[in-house]
Amino acid sequence: MTSTPALTPWRRLYAAYPPAFWVVWAGTLINRVGEFVVPLLGFYLSAERGLSLGQVGLILSAMGIGRFVSEPLGGALSDRFGTAVTMRLSLAGGGLMLLLLAQARTFAELFGGVLAFALFQSMYKPAVSSAVAGLTQGPQRTRAYNLLYWAINVGASVAPVLGGWLAGVSFRLVFWLDAAAMFIYALLLTLRFPNTRPERRPPAAGAAARGLGLPRDRLLWQFCLATLLYSLTYQGYKLLALVFAEAGYAAAQYGQVLAVNGALVVLLGLPLGHLIARDNHPRWQPIGAALLGLGFLGHAFAATLWAHMLAVVVWTVGEIVAYSISKTVISELGRPEQRGRYIGLVGSMAGLAGLLAPLLGAALLERAGAAPMWVVLAGLGFASAGLYMVLEGRIQTRRAEMTALEPI
Repeated sequence: MTSTPALTPWRRLYAAYPPAFWVVWAGTLINRVGEFVVPLLGFYLSAERGLSLGQVGLILSAMGIGRFVSEPLGGALSDRFGTAVTMRLSLAGGGLMLLLLAQARTFAELFGGVLAFALFQSMYKPAVSSAVAGLTQGPQRTRAYNLLYWAINVGASVAPVLGGWLAGVSFRLVFWLDAAAMFIYALLLTLRFPNTRPERRPPAAGAAARGLGLPRDRLLWQFCLATLLYSLTYQGYKLLALVFAEAGYAAAQYGQVLAVNGALVVLLGLPLGHLIARDNHPRWQPIGAALLGLGFLGHAFAATLWAHMLAVVVWTVGEIVAYSISKTVISELGRPEQRGRYIGLVGSMAGLAGLLAPLLGAALLERAGAAPMWVVLAGLGFASAGLYMVLEGRIQTRRAEMTALEPI
């Protein structure tokens, strides 16, 4: 009698998800490892193009504007034309914009180029989230999002280092190779990823508005508010550089503190995420938001580099915990044929927070100082945790209703 050989852990992992998911996972890793321009954009604009701090700030704000506008658009396109079409459009368009941006010289050209790039790039986010939701179900969906999150953060850890080395050779290489990574991913999707759209059903009475197509869904907009509060707190990490500069820390020390975040996400993202997937309950979102607020509150009382590092550890764990369930919850708030639109609208809150948090934080830092600024940002995190808790029961009910509509 012959026995079937046992699968290795890697083969078991691969077999646990559809092949199309691994196409997205591999493409995400390629694209993120090659994402050189965004982390180096501020340096490029200042050092290479000689722009003032005010001009650099305005151009960087275009990234937030693009995300706020484009994520809902990307979600709507995913629902209408399919996730693969939307992802390919985003990646090919974003790559083309990077090639054009490399030629930009004036402030107007640079601002317009960054805005156009952000508009294309941000369409990808709701499309890929919707694609993963369409390929998975239940706890498997949560684990799949966490595998994707891990690939994103591995890329985010490698890309700035590799991009910095490439910039020392030529900044043109930074733009060209980033664009090449986007084109490779778009080609991979064209060859190996099927374009699918959820089966369209008659909408429930009062479920969505026509015209602008914004859902008339109180739970969705309340969830968007909670996400905005959470994102305003999370975006506070961008203010650490200003606080460290004022406190007299060296740039290398700032880099060491921020590196704690990336290292912890890579090390703890998968085990924590898979643990949360077993329960697959939205209670983890307020827990994560509360830890995020607690971590940023720690910066208010930190007087040493080690104390700041400890604060980063706390809010990074909060980030991992909240993210581990958030994508699943968002993907199950709306009907399958509205999934992309719901994901895009919630995602746009992060873009809005990316615009507002630096303005709010800088104003508080200038007028009240670092400690009050951190207290306010932490308070927003605690407020988001409270709102997530209030919504928890209704979210669970909605998820059960919406997942019952999914094809088996």
